[in-house]
Amino acid sequence: MKTLKLIFLIIILSLNTSFGQSTWTHYTKKDGLASTWIRSCLEDTQGNLWFATDKGLCKFDGKKIESFTKEDGLPLNTVTKLFTDKNGIIWFTTEPQNTFSVAAGGLVGALTKRGNGWGRYDGNKIVSFMNKGSSEYLWSQIQNIEGEIWIGGIIRKNKKGFFLTNYDGQSWNPTMQLAGINLPSIKYFYSKEKNNIWISSLTKDGDFIFHFDGSNLISYGEKDGLPSKNIYKYINHIFEDSNGNLWFGSSLNGKTGGLMKFDGTNWTIYTEDNGVIGKSINKIIEDNDGNIWIATNKGLNVFDGNSWKNFSENDKLPGLFIEAIRVDSKGRVWIGTRGGLVLFDHGKWSTINKKNGLTHNFVRSIVEDNKGNIFSVVRESRASFAILAIYT
Repeated sequence: MKTLKLIFLIIILSLNTSFGQSTWTHYTKKDGLASTWIRSCLEDTQGNLWFATDKGLCKFDGKKIESFTKEDGLPLNTVTKLFTDKNGIIWFTTEPQNTFSVAAGGLVGALTKRGNGWGRYDGNKIVSFMNKGSSEYLWSQIQNIEGEIWIGGIIRKNKKGFFLTNYDGQSWNPTMQLAGINLPSIKYFYSKEKNNIWISSLTKDGDFIFHFDGSNLISYGEKDGLPSKNIYKYINHIFEDSNGNLWFGSSLNGKTGGLMKFDGTNWTIYTEDNGVIGKSINKIIEDNDGNIWIATNKGLNVFDGNSWKNFSENDKLPGLFIEAIRVDSKGRVWIGTRGGLVLFDHGKWSTINKKNGLTHNFVRSIVEDNKGNIFSVVRESRASFAILAIYT
């Protein structure tokens, strides 16, 4: 599989200022950054920023960057995903180098026999869990409301198909394997309760969505009225709205896919024929007014519970392909496109791009810290890492 290597920079944007006032500070490997290939980022409970790179795990406290590698306890240097639990512990997944590619709208993983791993950092030390010699690939990492960490992925060793395991603070429990369930792989899974797990997986009989209640596995597919086309089966996002509806978004190569909603009884399929623009579903969020925002490869779709409203380049979007979307603490919607960063402030659009501050228009992800600052990971064409701080 060919590796697509993306270089990114970090933008820090104060929410209490305009786009026009800005101060840039640049950070490179000389300042402690392990790599400029940033895979994921988050802020911990102490206000530190963490970056997953292909050369290690990086921590930025606002003044200096500290890097962690295998020498510091990482199972592998290529860190893929980051997550913080309710106790403030940083969790991460790793994989061997050069075993994956990044596809628009989702992560495409390549299996390897060199092993994968995951671990956690409790503020003092790194504790790693390594699967040496296995062919496991870690796809998703979540925490349910009962405080357990769940990790899912693919296993081909001994033809087990997949694994889904949870950590109760003392040990790992291979829940799904003990249940005797055999799926070819886990593409994505979602849960907010211990016995309420939704899984996407491809099977030969047409089923591709599964619900695990702690003992039983209920499958959904073509027999339930879901689309038969494979493009719908590459689910990369599952979102539960405030009314309990589950939204499933799929993306294949960032060009095609589909959107499905399950209300607990019935499935609804949304396409360009009934209100949704774009076929590749990249992100799904809900704003403070209960509107559902769908980010696609052709723009934005907003559902108010009854009808859809579409936003494209004619509606102040600088780019149609939406990579990231987030609602901030003030109820404003931030949108990351391949044409710049957009703020939708209760009906008013503002854009920041290369013309007024960014060094590259490709905005990959958006995070808000506990001080109200917005952090954006932006693609950079040079081997550099930068921070844009905009002050009043």
